Amino acid sequence: MKTNLIIVEGLPGSGKSTTAAMIADELNKKGKKVICVDEGVGEHPADYADYDFPDFETERVKILEKWRSFTEKSDKDAVYVFNCIFLQNPMCETMMRFGMDEIASQNYISEISEIIKPLKPVIIYIDQPDVKKAVDRVIDERGTDWLNTVIDYHTSQGYGKEKNLSGYEGYIQCLEERKIRELKILQALDIDYYTISQDMKATEFSELFASAD
Repeated sequence: MKTNLIIVEGLPGSGKSTTAAMIADELNKKGKKVICVDEGVGEHPADYADYDFPDFETERVKILEKWRSFTEKSDKDAVYVFNCIFLQNPMCETMMRFGMDEIASQNYISEISEIIKPLKPVIIYIDQPDVKKAVDRVIDERGTDWLNTVIDYHTSQGYGKEKNLSGYEGYIQCLEERKIRELKILQALDIDYYTISQDMKATEFSELFASAD
């Protein structure tokens, strides 16, 4: 597997940050130069910490410009390991915030995919069969303020509002539909990806990246 960019995706509570760190550690053990950046940091080379864009077209232009700049300026001797910014953030905005359909989301994500193609990207998707169980596990860790914020974001605008969803169960329904769409989009794109289980062990990661150049 020869790549300069690995992006870990999955629903909340699936362990994206932990998985990204494990991947970075395995690559470091192989002597790779690794740049692992978690979501939401202020100086992310390919993303924005603040997604308060006034409309989708403004957001689309800014995000695609950021991806182009990153692709052009990236260290071609390094492997970058990110999470959330290829599927989660675009889907949260197109589907959840702006209420766009699956085709519109796919077209936008496909634009990103084309921009980063020179980096030979690989997407690692953590498949969480029980969405509610995954979210339940992180409520104590993230707190009720986080929960209330994500419930409001998902149910008071876009998709959730259109479907008249509300409360915690409405939030879970949003995530379940998002997962369906994300996996379909991944299958439709011309991009390398792996679907893994949430409880994948470090030894399995080592095997997965055994052929990394």
